[in-house]
Amino acid sequence: MKMRYLFIALSLLTLQATAQNKTDSLQRLFDTLVARNNFNGCVLVAEEDKPIYKKAFGYADQEKGIPLNTASLFELASVSKQFTAMAIMQLQEKGKLSYEDSLQKYFPALPYRGVTIRNLLTHTSGITEFLGWNQQQLDTSRFYFNEDIVKLLPTVADSAAFRPGSKFSYSNTNYLLLAQIVAIVSGESFADYMQQHVFIPAGMKNTHVYSRLTAKNKLPNYALSYSWSAVANDFIPVNQQIEMGYRKYLDPIAGPYGISSNVEDLLKWDQALNTEKLVSRKTQEEAYAPFPLENGFAGFTSDSKYGFGWIFSKSPLKGNMYWHTGGLPGYTSVIARYPDTHKTIIVLCNYWNMASVVEIMSAIDHILWGEPYKMPTAIIYKRSISITNAQALNLEGKYTWDSQPGVEMYITSKGNHVYARLTNQAAYEIYPDSVNSFFYTVVAAKIKFDIADDGKPVRLTLFQNGLELKMTRQQE
Repeated sequence: MKMRYLFIALSLLTLQATAQNKTDSLQRLFDTLVARNNFNGCVLVAEEDKPIYKKAFGYADQEKGIPLNTASLFELASVSKQFTAMAIMQLQEKGKLSYEDSLQKYFPALPYRGVTIRNLLTHTSGITEFLGWNQQQLDTSRFYFNEDIVKLLPTVADSAAFRPGSKFSYSNTNYLLLAQIVAIVSGESFADYMQQHVFIPAGMKNTHVYSRLTAKNKLPNYALSYSWSAVANDFIPVNQQIEMGYRKYLDPIAGPYGISSNVEDLLKWDQALNTEKLVSRKTQEEAYAPFPLENGFAGFTSDSKYGFGWIFSKSPLKGNMYWHTGGLPGYTSVIARYPDTHKTIIVLCNYWNMASVVEIMSAIDHILWGEPYKMPTAIIYKRSISITNAQALNLEGKYTWDSQPGVEMYITSKGNHVYARLTNQAAYEIYPDSVNSFFYTVVAAKIKFDIADDGKPVRLTLFQNGLELKMTRQQE
């Protein structure tokens, strides 16, 4: 009997030591990130539904010197999609809609034939992306709501880009339409439905569908959004940066983003998903079922398939992993759930251009399983140089991707400011660190121009995510 007690005691000590080792490793990870000025946000790591690490780093309001705390609220960006999907799943379970319902059932005026609710959930609809629309499609002096975008869609794209269900193409428009369907079917506003049927039942008292720029009642303890300015050589509020303009006039949109929460409530969300508080287990399992395409399954890679607002993968050691990231100018987020091994990772940030939340998630993942991990890529904040109006004008033109001629980069200028716009995307200012080398601040990417002997650009190379996209300048 004494030997048995001794064995139990030693086992408990081993577990405690292991937990402490994880906590120490997590602290070292974030100490390094903060020392590099590469992290400003909140993190919560849990095992068996209990936090083993919960910390806040940096500012909620830089101008007023207000620090973050673990109850601070953040815009979740695309992490919102899993909540929108849950509302659809609830309505399907109650028999109020079907995943196979046609889009025309709810929006007769939309011309996208053959699109179903399931296509919207899995990003297999082929419907164009609205996020990033600018003055070419919108009056950027006013705010736009979901119903406004629905009305404008046919004027921007009168057909889907491909046969619904044949390909995977991530589009925020899908989840905007899903939010509208929730409102139509339930007879409640999307915000009210989410509050009454998702957030409150899950115990999420501090989670709301929320547009900070248009809400009459401002949420307290809110983390304001910042982004690096290559001109100011500092982080400044997102709403002071022209290239982030769409973040303002599209702020009221809800469904693909537009939900605010904190790390504590997101743990409650994770816990609710381990029960049948919101939907049955059978219904929830459909969220993690791969959608078959003509070639393979819906998803970003063969190992990262896309379900209903979740990316999912599986490994022999860690079991199922369900996760999703979010990113809007000023905010990045990630939640990762490991239901088979009862672990959870939640990271929320309110400073754009800092360390990748995917790389942070990966480092935490390795720490939880006692594996060596790679530090997230160090971010070095650049300051731009000044070029002349003539030098900026010289770079203008249409550049076509050599590998895919349908993808084009449009370079324009205004004074000595240079802007780059990829096909079907917004134009963003790019900043010079030399007369022919420019960098983005909205994403981790750069552009280098090749200049001919006559001083004219002949091609450019876009460097992003380890890729080099070579594009040739077209003759006028």
